[in-house]
Formats: sequence, C-alpha cells, structure tokens
Amino acid sequence: MTRAAGTATGAQPPRIVWHTATGAVVAAYLLAAAVVVAAHRVVPVPEWLALHLLVLGAATNAVFVWSRFFAQALLHARPGSERPARLRLGVLNAGVVAVLAGVSGGLPPLAVAGAALVVGAVLAHVASLLAMARSSPLAGPLAIVARYYVAAGAALAAGGTLGAVLAAGWARSPRLNAAFVLAHAQVNLLGWLGLAIIGTQFMLWPMVLRTRMTQDAPRIARRVLVLTAGGLTVTMAALLASPYLGTAHWLAAAGMAAYLAGAVLSLLPAARELRVKPAHTASAWALLAGNAWLLVALAADTVGLAAGLDPADQVLGGLLIPVLGIGVVWQILTGALTFLLPVTVGGGPAGNRRLTAILERAWRGRAVLGNAGVLALAVLPGSGWPRTVAWAAVLAGFGTFPVLAAAALAAARRGTSRPTGPRADCASEC
Repeated sequence: MTRAAGTATGAQPPRIVWHTATGAVVAAYLLAAAVVVAAHRVVPVPEWLALHLLVLGAATNAVFVWSRFFAQALLHARPGSERPARLRLGVLNAGVVAVLAGVSGGLPPLAVAGAALVVGAVLAHVASLLAMARSSPLAGPLAIVARYYVAAGAALAAGGTLGAVLAAGWARSPRLNAAFVLAHAQVNLLGWLGLAIIGTQFMLWPMVLRTRMTQDAPRIARRVLVLTAGGLTVTMAALLASPYLGTAHWLAAAGMAAYLAGAVLSLLPAARELRVKPAHTASAWALLAGNAWLLVALAADTVGLAAGLDPADQVLGGLLIPVLGIGVVWQILTGALTFLLPVTVGGGPAGNRRLTAILERAWRGRAVLGNAGVLALAVLPGSGWPRTVAWAAVLAGFGTFPVLAAAALAAARRGTSRPTGPRADCASEC
C-alpha cells in the first residue's frame, strides 16, 4: 500500500478523502440510530429501525470498507483502481436505504429489491477479496483473516435472502416465520458482523495495544474460523429445520456452543498480548468491553436455543438491541474507529494525536455510563422509568460518539499532511 502525498496546492490525498467520506457515512448512520433510540421513548418509532440503522447501515459500511483495506495489507496485495469498490459501496447503500424505507413504509417490493442490492454488493465484494487472494502469492501470516471476511460475506448473503423472504411475507407458517427471524438475526449479527469482528481483532488488537502479535495467533485464528463458521452453519441449518424436526433446537444449541468456544479461543492471543502491554486507551477498553458482552450474549443464546424455539426467541428479543446491538456492535465499532480514523485520516503523527484527543474526550465517563445502561436494559423489566434512565445513560455514554467523530473528520479535512495507516502500524505483523 503506497502513501499518497498531498499536492502542492494543499489538496488532501485521495486515500484521506476516501476514508474521510466513508467515515462520515458510518458516523451519519450512527447518529441516525442514536436519534431513533432517543425518539422511541417519545414517539412510536420501531426499535427495528434503530437496530438496522446500526447493523445494516453503520456496521455493514464499516465492514465493507475496512475488510478490503485490511485484506490488502494482510495479503500484501497491490492497490488497484478504487472505482469498483466505490461502485459496490454505492450499490450497497442504495440497497440499505431501500430496505429501511421499504420495511418502515410497508412496501415489501422495495424492501425485497433493496435486499437484492445489498446481497449483490456483498457477493461482488467477496469476489473481489477472492481475486485479491489469488493474485497475492506473498501473503502474510495472518492472511487467514481474509477468509473470515469471505465467510462473513457468505453469511450476509444468506441472512439478506432470509430478510427478503420475511419482508415479502413469504414465510406463511408462524413457526416457519419464527425460525426465519431467528436464523436471520443469528446469521447477520454473528456471521456477517461476528466473524468480521473476531477475525479482524487478531490483527487489530495488537495494533491498538502497540505491541507484537503472539506467534501462535495465525494457528489459533485458523482453528477459531472452523469453530465459529462451522458452528454458525449448524445453528442456521438447525433453525431452518426446526419447524419440521422436534430435536433441531439441540443441534442449534450445539452449533452455538461451538461458536462460543471459538470466541473464547480467539481471546487467548489477546490475553497474552494484554499481559505484555496493558490496555490504557479508549479503543482498547471499548474492544475489551464489547468482547465481554459478546461472550455473555453467546452464552445466553446457547442456553435459549437448548430450551427451544420460543425461549430462544425470548432470549434473543431481550438481548438483541441492548447487548448485541449496543454492547457488542456499537461499542466494538466505535472502539475500532477511535483507533482507525486518526491513523488513516489524521495526516501524520500530529494529526493522529489531535484526532485521537477529540475521539477520546471524556471516554472513561462515557464508557461507564454506556455499559451501565446496557447492563440495566439487559436485566430490567420491559417498561417504566428505570428503563428510561437506562436509555438515557446509553445515549449519554455511547450516543455522543457520532458527534465526536464528525468533529474529528472536520478537523481532518483541514489537514494536508501525508497519511499514515494501519499497514504501517502492522508492517511487522502482516
């Protein structure tokens, strides 16, 4: 990956412009999700919209952009034209907007068309990653992470197809519809996002700590991919078979137990790296807290699936937004961006420090408030003023990040120095 230099007129290098623009898109979706969360206590805004603004909007855009960026570094691939990637991103967001508008507005054909655009963009993205891997014979030791992104893309293709079926109302049987809802949520959250998060952290965590990756990380990463991708495949197949097979919930629970085992195993290199260099930044603590919530959610999900389809639906309904949506996805996404935005758009060491200072403003208090709110939402009953207070804590803790990100990106636009990037930070590891 080459470092683009600024022009003599002070124009920003294309890579800074690209990451500033995509960072702004992610921040806009995050802000919209925060606004919907705040509004749903006052007006009847569906929680579905907030979750999909976060998962399908912000997180999907982030995975789309950063998986390609990291794959290039890990595979030691030559950077090619950015035009196909920009086209895919445009198609993806057209699909996201169509899905959000179609489901919220009660327009199934629009939602189905949007889902088709999203799935098509992701499959094209996966094809580009596979082509990159085939043309890069000098891949680094963590090239296995690119396979996580391929598996994650396959999961979203499956989850998006299920979402289209649900939006169109083609699952006529109540039990079949319930099975599709569960499978859709599991494969999108734990497949598309979960696999991308787990795979990326083998590379990202030592970068955030600014220490070296453990020697056994590549070997563990390969084992974890088998456990997580294999376990999720079993769970999804069992859920789809559950209306016809009474014991399918046991298979679904076994698959989720394998996924949980993989998630735990993935943290072993991180724990060793943490002993070498303790966490002291906002990014590191956000990743730690997000992974803790992920293990909690996976354990609860496994127990719920073992109890049957209805208990699993109740468990997932209680955990979906507060724990998986906010505690895991929002927190890990914002923790990663707190590290990645400065090193890609900061314009050098001074800009990196300036943007990091903006994004880390009052981070300890925000982290405590946000995680306390997530905990309260996970254990409190479904209504009443305590939950209102808990939502206020979540918004005060985590909802401020899009504003800080916008301020950081605005500061980055005023810089004209050459960028640094994750590839420079992980040159010895990748």
